Amino acid sequence: MRFVFEVMPTGEIGADYPLEHRLAASLAFTGFSLEPVAERMVTLTDTRRRSKIRPAAEAMSMPVNDYDLIAVGGGLGGAALAKTMAEAGARVLVLEQEAKFKDRVRGEFLAPWGVAEARLLFIEDLLQSCGCYVPKVEMGMGAPRDLTATTPQGLPALGFSHPQMQEALLEAASKAGAEIRRGTTVTDIQPGKPPRVQFHASSGSEKVSARLVVAADGRSSAARKWAGFELKRQSHPFLFAGVLLSGLAMPQDLGHYCFNPGIAMVNAVVYQGKDRFRAYLGYPSDGIERLQGEQTLPRFLDESRRTTASPSFYEGDLRCIGPLASFSCDEDWVEHPYSDGVALIGDAAATSDPIFGQGMSLTLRDVRALSDKLLSSNNWESASNDYATSHRRYFSVIHTSCEWLRHVFQEQSPEADRTRAVAMPLIAEDPTRIPDHIMSGPELPIDDGVRARFFGEQTKAA
Repeated sequence: MRFVFEVMPTGEIGADYPLEHRLAASLAFTGFSLEPVAERMVTLTDTRRRSKIRPAAEAMSMPVNDYDLIAVGGGLGGAALAKTMAEAGARVLVLEQEAKFKDRVRGEFLAPWGVAEARLLFIEDLLQSCGCYVPKVEMGMGAPRDLTATTPQGLPALGFSHPQMQEALLEAASKAGAEIRRGTTVTDIQPGKPPRVQFHASSGSEKVSARLVVAADGRSSAARKWAGFELKRQSHPFLFAGVLLSGLAMPQDLGHYCFNPGIAMVNAVVYQGKDRFRAYLGYPSDGIERLQGEQTLPRFLDESRRTTASPSFYEGDLRCIGPLASFSCDEDWVEHPYSDGVALIGDAAATSDPIFGQGMSLTLRDVRALSDKLLSSNNWESASNDYATSHRRYFSVIHTSCEWLRHVFQEQSPEADRTRAVAMPLIAEDPTRIPDHIMSGPELPIDDGVRARFFGEQTKAA
């Protein structure tokens, strides 16, 4: 039996959610029942404080540093934060190891709640220029889901080329006034007041200081280790493979996301524009030989056809135009991603299971949460701690939601089988039982009532 996501519950939007989102949700949703949503699309505006950064030398107790902020890593998180802070007048340095970004298998799908974050950071148009909107998602249960009509943000998803996005964002950060140093290798971070970063460039070794160092160097973050953060880890017996293809027989205004609980697999496809489709396959790590390298493409395609409710998408003149690689679905995170002058954002702060496509949305939430705190206070120690506290809350919501989804749609155990025996018939009748955090964001409720409704525990108890 295949099962895929359809329209999900929203419940009440949290009081700290942007006003525009709460208005859209309250107009369109009543409990778990959808009402007419023809006027759902809203224009999000940024009402955040845009005060200029006060130079460090203005405060007698504040030492003069080389920079206000140093971002270690110039990917999505580092570049977006650099642009935001530089536009507010901060002296920003970005240290990026790669002289030119290359195509790798990574996240290239931004859920509607992530698109809302991009809009609030004024980078939505830039991201869209690197790809295209995904207004609908094909899930194998009748008509495709209209994301604009069924999410509280009233927005589509977005698919784009990751390396193209990285280049465009770094260029935007540079135009905003950030100093970009590429081809550099960071060799050490020394927390403190002020924190310092040592790096090697073509001109030799350098050491610089800042009011705040932000590590945005990914899931294998060396900066996180140097700064002494304690890492928590949760292992999952799944791998996630991806490859860039052209020639798929699939509508270009459609995303595809299909779970097959019977074989513990998931298949997804995101269109990026210019006849580029990023195809993904989640599969058990002990059930299928690892998919790695172009020579495994025939097996990737066979398993994708076996998993999906739309095998016809994989017909046509398919060509592999990028690397094929698999990655672990293990998750790791830092409970409080700030300490002694060093903050973590993006995958350096927390990695979520890539099967659920939350990495980029969480990264943009980190950027907005941290920059909002910094722009609202001259006490960056307090502001950074506030960011870390808020990060823990919204990551916990997404992490918990994905844990529930994994249990019902992927796990192979007697307990999961018992859950599916009760839950799946109810979900087939009413797909809104499925929590929608991965599309609609961490402001949706995540409590015992949501879990019981999803797992069918209320009915079982009755």
